[in-house]
Amino acid sequence: MRILLIQLKRIGDTLLTTPVLSALREHAPQARLTLALNASTAALAPALDADRILVRGDHFWRALATTRFDIALDFTGNDRSAVVTALSRAPRRITWARFARKPLRRLIYNEFVASSVRDRHTADHHTDLLRALDIHVEDVPLALRLPAAAQAEADQTLAAGGIATPFAVVHAGTARPEKYWLPERWAEVIAHLRTDHCLPVVLTGARDSAERAHLDAIQRALECSGCDCLDLAGKLSLLGTAAVLARARLLCAVDSAPAHFADALGTPLVVLFGPTDPFHWRPRGTNSRVVSAPQRSSMAEISTESVRSAIDDLAGPPGEFLAKSREDPS
Repeated sequence: MRILLIQLKRIGDTLLTTPVLSALREHAPQARLTLALNASTAALAPALDADRILVRGDHFWRALATTRFDIALDFTGNDRSAVVTALSRAPRRITWARFARKPLRRLIYNEFVASSVRDRHTADHHTDLLRALDIHVEDVPLALRLPAAAQAEADQTLAAGGIATPFAVVHAGTARPEKYWLPERWAEVIAHLRTDHCLPVVLTGARDSAERAHLDAIQRALECSGCDCLDLAGKLSLLGTAAVLARARLLCAVDSAPAHFADALGTPLVVLFGPTDPFHWRPRGTNSRVVSAPQRSSMAEISTESVRSAIDDLAGPPGEFLAKSREDPS
């Protein structure tokens, strides 16, 4: 049985589709899984448990035309994914019931699954589509398989920066500027990790110019406190960043892809939500804490005290990570 899974959205959406791959591996181990991705998420491919990955732009349409699929599962629901579904020529073409009202959708798909995107965590909403295959699962965790190259990149980069375990990571950037927290508050959190928890701090981020300006503002605010951190923003690949997070004792981040990485890798996590809804995007691991702006308002409504409290709640009393690391140097 050949199954095509179509996820043409962003990195976070792709990570939150990994529970579908895990559920299919468990409940349909004989299936051959092909995952269709956008070029913007192709860097995730080596860490995803699919037998084949098709990336838009890399002979994508030819591969679709020359492969026989039995089932197509469309998790995206836009016009482009509808075309992909149609070209798959799979006898069973499945998507969400809410898309049935769109033009021509009933000509493209022949099975529709009811699932309330409003009432379900995004990962659970994704696995709901498997009900069409008589697979009923709940709370399947995110999953990543970090390749050796990404792990080596992380080890070499951390060693070059003089960072040894234990350490914390702060990921303050995102593609959406409305999720930016105030630089001076990030500086206070970094100082708290450095001074009170005795944890060196690694700053991660992308090469985007707006994000770089935001991180530079954090660095300037941090200089006023007399603390420092290792700035690796823009210096790591996507999976290299994930591998750094896998080695961290703690990640503190805004709602962004690295928060999903940490959730998948079991890294303790404090995540800040402002305008986005934590109900749909929150980490589901027990080793995490969510700090939300009231009534999904501005990030400026999140206080430094609330973030520090979440760190202390997750990390234990100040210095406990350091004591643990002496007992368990891994």
